[in-house]
Amino acid sequence: MARPRKFDEDEVVAAARERFWATGYDGTSMSDLVEATGVASQSLYGAFGSKHGLFMRTLHAYCTGQIAGLTAAAEKMQSPWQTALAAVTFDEGGRPELTPEGCFLSSSAVTMSRRDHAVRELWEQTYDDVLRVFVHLLRRARDLGEIRPDVNIDDAAVAMIVAMQGIEFLRKSGASDEIYATAKRATTATLTAAYTV
Repeated sequence: MARPRKFDEDEVVAAARERFWATGYDGTSMSDLVEATGVASQSLYGAFGSKHGLFMRTLHAYCTGQIAGLTAAAEKMQSPWQTALAAVTFDEGGRPELTPEGCFLSSSAVTMSRRDHAVRELWEQTYDDVLRVFVHLLRRARDLGEIRPDVNIDDAAVAMIVAMQGIEFLRKSGASDEIYATAKRATTATLTAAYTV
C-alpha cells in the first residue's frame, strides 16, 4: 500500500509556479524546485512524474484560476462593458493586479509553445476560454445598450484580448509606471470610443 504524502500538493504547485515564473522552464532545475518547494526530488517525481509534469500542473492551475476569476467577475457584473475594460487593463476583472513578471501563461507560451505540444494545446484552450468570456461580456453590454448595436462582437472580443496582451507585454518588458498607466488609460479611451454608444 502506498504511503500517504506528507506535503500539500497545492502548496507545492504554487511554490513551483513561482520558481518557474521567475526563471522559466529551461532555467529551472529539479534542485531549484526542491529548494522552492521544500520537497525531496524523489517525492516530486513520485507525485508529478517529471519536471515537465510539475510544470504542466503549475500552468494548468494558473490558467484555471485566471478563467475562474474572469468568469466570476462576469457573473457579478453590474456593467458588462466596465467589467471587460477592467479585464483588459488588469485593474479588476477577477484577477490580481498584473505584476512585473507579466502573465505566466503568456511567458510560457512565448518560450515553449512552438516546441511543446502540451503547452501550445493549453494556450489554445485558455485563449478560447478567455475569448468566450469577452464575447459573453460584450453581448451583454450590447443588450444593455452600453455598446453600439452594429459592433461585431467576435471581432471586438479578439481586439480586446490583443489590447490586453499588449498591456501585459509593456508591464513585463520593464516599462515605467508612467508609461504603463498611460497605456492603460489610452487603451481604455480608444476601446470606449470604438465601441460604446
